Amino acid sequence: MAEKTMSHAELADSLSKYTPRQAAMIFADWVLHYHIYVKIKKDRKSINGDYRPPQRGHGHRISINASLNPYQFAITFAHEVAHLVVWNQFQNRVAPHGKEWKAQFGKLLGVLLKANTFPEDLIEAITLHQKKPLASSTNDPVLRKALSKYDMDQIDDGTVFLEDLLDGDTFSLENNGIFIRNKKLRKHYLCTEKITGKQFRINSLARVTPISEY
Repeated sequence: MAEKTMSHAELADSLSKYTPRQAAMIFADWVLHYHIYVKIKKDRKSINGDYRPPQRGHGHRISINASLNPYQFAITFAHEVAHLVVWNQFQNRVAPHGKEWKAQFGKLLGVLLKANTFPEDLIEAITLHQKKPLASSTNDPVLRKALSKYDMDQIDDGTVFLEDLLDGDTFSLENNGIFIRNKKLRKHYLCTEKITGKQFRINSLARVTPISEY
């Protein structure tokens, strides 16, 4: 998706396949202004997107996962453009997710919020994230949970968040056995595997399948 061969309208139309139209219009402005080459990638488990500064004859490059829900895509795009703006100002003289990046990311999220990019049920979580950005939105449990409602692969699959169960409830974790939730340990729960009796720390936002016992 190269800005040299696409107009603003074409860029916005292309990005609208992945994110709300309001965001796509803003992103098209940024792509043209900063001369960004945007690459839509297949799902990557370790990252949602990345930014690469100009080098070896290439300009600014941003990649975003196609599998993200529309609102996660918008947040990730703003995250990466914030890296670009900070690089233009400081290059490698500041920390990747330091105060300079946090300030710029907050500003860009503000632009998206002002444009009514997000549904009402996400506003509070995104506003909180805007005030205290983390290196990855997936590390923000409040925002991660709010966004998960819009993940297509989570709809009607019978799973819930581990934190939505009660202590003593039984659940399965993907294909990794059956467990009993015990007690909260900050961002994790101490859980017991039923077959072996071994205890494990499982993230409170892990998707699990409740098991009813009679």
